[in-house]
Amino acid sequence: MPTYDYLCHDCGQRFDKRMSIAAYSEGVTPACSACGSTNVARSFATVNVLTGSRGSSGSGGSTGCGTGGFT
Repeated sequence: MPTYDYLCHDCGQRFDKRMSIAAYSEGVTPACSACGSTNVARSFATVNVLTGSRGSSGSGGSTGCGTGGFT
């Protein structure tokens, strides 16, 4: 079940809510975990993306994940 990030417009609290994709698609609005308000909006969390070389120690200047794969 996915976790969605929300921001409460009344108290400014950011919170996560786990709900099914079906419930999210139906427009279910969660209540703020701090104040109980339903005046919330979905927010998007930042995502770290690594690109390029992992360093020069024995990699021969190659880029990407090399032979080790994703970690």
